[in-house]
Amino acid sequence: MRRIVSALFFLVGAALLASAFVAAPEGRSATEERVLRLNVNSTDITYLDPALNYDAYGWRLEAATCAMLLGYKDIPGRASARLYPEVATGFPKVSGGGKTYTYTLRSGFRFSDGTPVTPASYARAIDRALAPKMQSPAATFFSDIVGADKVLAGKATRPAGVTVTGNRLTIRLTKVAPDFVSRMAMNFMCAIPPNLPIDPHGVNTPPGAGPYYVSSKNKGSQIVLRKNPYYGGKRQQNWDVIRVLVEVGEQASYLQVRKGEADLDLYTLPTAAHTQLTNEFGINKGRYFVHPSNSISYFALNTSRGIFKDPKIRRAVAYAVDRPGLTRLGGLNAGTPNEQILPAGIPGYRDANIYPVGKPAIGKARALLGGTTGKVVMYTTNDQLGVNTGQMVQANLKAIGLDVEVKPYTFAVLIDKTGTRGEPFDMYSIGWFADYPDPYDFINILLDGRTIVAKNNINTSYFNVPAYQKKMDAAARLTGDARYRAYGNLDIDITRNQSPLVITGNSNIREFISSKVGCANYSYAWGGLNLVMLCPKR
Repeated sequence: MRRIVSALFFLVGAALLASAFVAAPEGRSATEERVLRLNVNSTDITYLDPALNYDAYGWRLEAATCAMLLGYKDIPGRASARLYPEVATGFPKVSGGGKTYTYTLRSGFRFSDGTPVTPASYARAIDRALAPKMQSPAATFFSDIVGADKVLAGKATRPAGVTVTGNRLTIRLTKVAPDFVSRMAMNFMCAIPPNLPIDPHGVNTPPGAGPYYVSSKNKGSQIVLRKNPYYGGKRQQNWDVIRVLVEVGEQASYLQVRKGEADLDLYTLPTAAHTQLTNEFGINKGRYFVHPSNSISYFALNTSRGIFKDPKIRRAVAYAVDRPGLTRLGGLNAGTPNEQILPAGIPGYRDANIYPVGKPAIGKARALLGGTTGKVVMYTTNDQLGVNTGQMVQANLKAIGLDVEVKPYTFAVLIDKTGTRGEPFDMYSIGWFADYPDPYDFINILLDGRTIVAKNNINTSYFNVPAYQKKMDAAARLTGDARYRAYGNLDIDITRNQSPLVITGNSNIREFISSKVGCANYSYAWGGLNLVMLCPKR
């Protein structure tokens, strides 16, 4: 799901902006408002436009502002990852040999400007995702809709396979797609006004139909969410305002949460804090939380340029990196070293022991290089742990004859740069959290070269091998155990023979809340504490 700071490398930052003023509605003082105070340290959230945002931090905010056809319940435990009908009256009716999906919408849902949510709200979400001008990362998820190819080519504005009749939305596909219902529950399908413009810069304060809406977004400063006064659903509205401060300093944010000046940092915690928090509060006992996730931490190797065009050199890197050492950089409870694309929690995973998850195999790496030397430009985040990661990779690859130059950036800038085709980098450190529990979301989404466009790329290894695209297509058409066997084989094949992604581990999500909030429930769908369920302590 979503790009994240490599979860083994989670860090927190924050500035001393906790007293930033949020205006109160007329007739009510600011002190009377129930305000949830969030930080996102070390970076901004570039987009809150549902067609453009594709990072875990923005998605957690959108989870509070979106009304979905099918959504995820605000309940504790693993059941929080199960779909349920939200705006739809039920699960879609499937017909046409498994290629036609019809959703019937219930009435009563309204946007924050008072206008109703209709099937046209979701048809517009698809139109915008496919519009070439948007350069939306969502396009790949809708590319199998009948007529999507014509929209992507600029020959139509709406795919012929999307029709609206009364309170029904019908979507016809070009082929059977077992994961389509899950794809339709991604934030890209957030209800939007039917007239929301197509803007490649993003509409960052669209009317929201969920329990909250984005009231304001100030670049490099703060984001304000307010309660939707016209909300027609059953989700909780425990806060009048959710205020998010961005690009704030690391240690300050942690201290704010400890003192109750902020309630939660969405971006992570200082490495050294995890031992202290474990000893002081325990794990999952009220303030410090640790949960496993369907995520991977990895280095994307740019296969479109330089020495990483050669799969032997990519495989050499996979043998040379110190996975336990990289994991330890994340501090206590960070996660588990691993080397495969599919996490253990995703159907199809089989432990194949391809690369060392213990001591690096320097001899095997050198043998693959065969005396090749060269320079590697590596991008990382600019927080301390990102810098430390770069230093460790420098040492790892120097041992096999590769010289690494590290260039650090904020997370938002890192995502923008590496998602731009032609950007002059060779590798970068990143993480990926499952959008939904299906291997397609790791293999096809991260590695299908046909999705590569000018901007906002998800395939940031720029891996583009037709033979593997055929294998991906074949696996995607399957269902049940056959599907998972095919993807398990493909995971092992790509990891062993191509290595466009050097996986370093599977990570835990670690969070710390202030003493002023309660009702802390981990959402297995969103990969963090459920912001809508959090409540003020009395």
